[in-house]
Amino acid sequence: MRETLLEFFKRTGKPHRLEEILRRFGLEKREAKAYLKALVREGLLEKKGSQYFLPVRVEGPISLHRDGYGFVRLPEKDLFIPPGYTQDAWPGDLVEARVMPPGRDGKPWGVVERVLKRARERVVGTLDFRKGYAVLLPDEPGLPELRLLPEGLNGLKRGSRIVAKVHYGRRPYGEFLEYLGEGDAPETETEAVIAKYGLRAEFPQEVLREAEAIPLEIPEAELRRRQDFRGLRVFTIDGVDAKDFDDAIHVERLSKGYRVGVHIADVSHYVKEGSALDQEAFLRGTSVYLPGRVLPMLPERLSNGVCSLRPHEDRLVLSVLVELDEDLRVRRVRFAEGVIRSVARMTYTEVEAFAEGFGLPEEHAFLAEDLSLLLDLTQRLRQRRLEAGSLDFSFPEVKVEVEEGTLHLIPQEEAKARSLIEELMLLANRVVAEHLVNKGLPGLFRVHEEPLEEAYGKLRLALARLGYTLPEKLSSKGLQRVLLEAKGRPEEPVVANLVLRSLRLARYAAENLGHFGLAMEHYLHFTSPIRRYPDLVVHRVLKAILRRTLTPAKKARWLETFPAMAEHASEMERKAEAAERELTKYYMAKWAELHLGERFLGKVTGVATFGAFVTLKNGVEGLVRLEALGPYSYSEEALALLGPKGKRIRLGDEMEVVIAAANPRLRQIDLLPYREGEKRESSRGKTLVKKAKEVEMRKVVGPPTDKSRDSRPERATVNTVYFGEWAPREEKAGVHRPVETRAKRRRRRR
Repeated sequence: MRETLLEFFKRTGKPHRLEEILRRFGLEKREAKAYLKALVREGLLEKKGSQYFLPVRVEGPISLHRDGYGFVRLPEKDLFIPPGYTQDAWPGDLVEARVMPPGRDGKPWGVVERVLKRARERVVGTLDFRKGYAVLLPDEPGLPELRLLPEGLNGLKRGSRIVAKVHYGRRPYGEFLEYLGEGDAPETETEAVIAKYGLRAEFPQEVLREAEAIPLEIPEAELRRRQDFRGLRVFTIDGVDAKDFDDAIHVERLSKGYRVGVHIADVSHYVKEGSALDQEAFLRGTSVYLPGRVLPMLPERLSNGVCSLRPHEDRLVLSVLVELDEDLRVRRVRFAEGVIRSVARMTYTEVEAFAEGFGLPEEHAFLAEDLSLLLDLTQRLRQRRLEAGSLDFSFPEVKVEVEEGTLHLIPQEEAKARSLIEELMLLANRVVAEHLVNKGLPGLFRVHEEPLEEAYGKLRLALARLGYTLPEKLSSKGLQRVLLEAKGRPEEPVVANLVLRSLRLARYAAENLGHFGLAMEHYLHFTSPIRRYPDLVVHRVLKAILRRTLTPAKKARWLETFPAMAEHASEMERKAEAAERELTKYYMAKWAELHLGERFLGKVTGVATFGAFVTLKNGVEGLVRLEALGPYSYSEEALALLGPKGKRIRLGDEMEVVIAAANPRLRQIDLLPYREGEKRESSRGKTLVKKAKEVEMRKVVGPPTDKSRDSRPERATVNTVYFGEWAPREEKAGVHRPVETRAKRRRRRR
């Protein structure tokens, strides 16, 4: 009967009184109450007043605070989980939580009932020894220390950076997997980031063999089968150091308009669905561009070889030919499998110089007319896009380059050249998406949903404090108007950041949900199949239509598999972005180490209860702590730090700062406000500047008085082992392991 009652509640999906249960099932009152009471006790039903109902359960990733409480992140509003009710969840785990009735404060709260999916299988950290046991101190804040199994640790010293597999349970423990190195050297830190996010660094031998078997020459039969674009002035525009050229362009004047050609490397010709190459590309999802290291989605033979659209070499492409009228409205679109021979490999630097009125290098002078036309067309296309409500974020980009151990922070400033390529790629992506939708074809769409109502409300309030007004009704045009109003003002980056943070993340989906940020009804990614797996999938769909090989069975299979594929691609994109961002912060802290004590002009990009974040012109961000500023206090109403005599530090204000300390391991930089004529000999500033490398900085999140284990002094023991015999694991090829040392017996101190 218990099961029958529970099924009844699930089927109706609404609350029921005891009297209804008695009438429907003909039970005695005592019997019915006993069944219902047992279901409530087991958490399968809840009772409020005289009604019984199914408990509300939600799913979402959990974030945990060091004080024991947490929040389950939900699309509408996060659910608070009090201390003691988080079970054994770790930060980022996907959990199922039961929503409890509001407490005295009138707000709902929750109880974690089970962990659905762990956020991490492996943890990167530092090896330590305590009381005869080895423990892992995770790099990631918020993770507990892990006791380690002894296997594989023989010869490793305290302070070694290692990777451990996590075994969850009532008392989680770790199993040694890999030795990364010592300290926080760049090579060690890069390996640590790769391991932390589970990125795939090396290709399996099977995949490499399959790539090597691909012929460099294109068979004559394949060339004859395709449309020949080798007579057109097709060329590429990429960064100076780019190696994988996956898009080429050309332009033609027509009697009543223009024809623009976007030619994309035909990766799907070489990477067959279901092959070893395809399976590895799916697992990677995207190429990862880390400072000083690239983890490509495809082996180099493809990414930099047979698929790359090198100049003066025949290459297979999937082409989008768009005819535009004089007002740049799309008149006709045609798709074709083609072959090109790029006439030039141009760089953003060359094109930007040309756009600014300088000439082209002699070998590219013959493209001057085409470039002039394309610059004009793409600027007009961009203007039309902005008028339609597309959001334009002009954040300064800084590229981190590491060359022979030397660190370079390079601002990306070729605005017009990059805009030229961006607009043509946006055009191609849009018309391909429209074609798939109009034909009712499956696809992997790039979707960007509207901001949530609550997020938009918070944005309106924050912008109002800065003097900007948003309409009550959400629209991309309203947001674009605010971005344009802030253009050129000191608070421009702050306004852009506030708007960006209010938006939902763009993602991949098997259904077309539109792209709010671009103000496009149909959009997907098509133009980078060398480095993005969803683009490769879209190529296969489009080619199946061109070749008339899309069978009902294949369509049904794609419709079934695309949702999970989109979710995986989104997840891998997030991991790649997080890894790149984290390693970039590490290198920025390394840069700051080289410039301790030096003075820079920066801009306040954030204020909090514990200080002000200041970003330098090269993109490096640091924290000026509240105690270094003087008697200031944070005002949420003013979004500023308020000081004596009406002084205030606001978002967008310029501030001269001195780099006081840097901790690359924690990705943190401490700054001090520069004060003209101040004698630093007697100030705290000199101590911070002269002894910056010795200073262990506190966490940048939380009050200034917070401490972390990173400030704990290192014990003097050089090498400690714990009880038991150790058998070292097989060493990883190419990785240096420390020389194994024999443990010395020590007398126990009493």
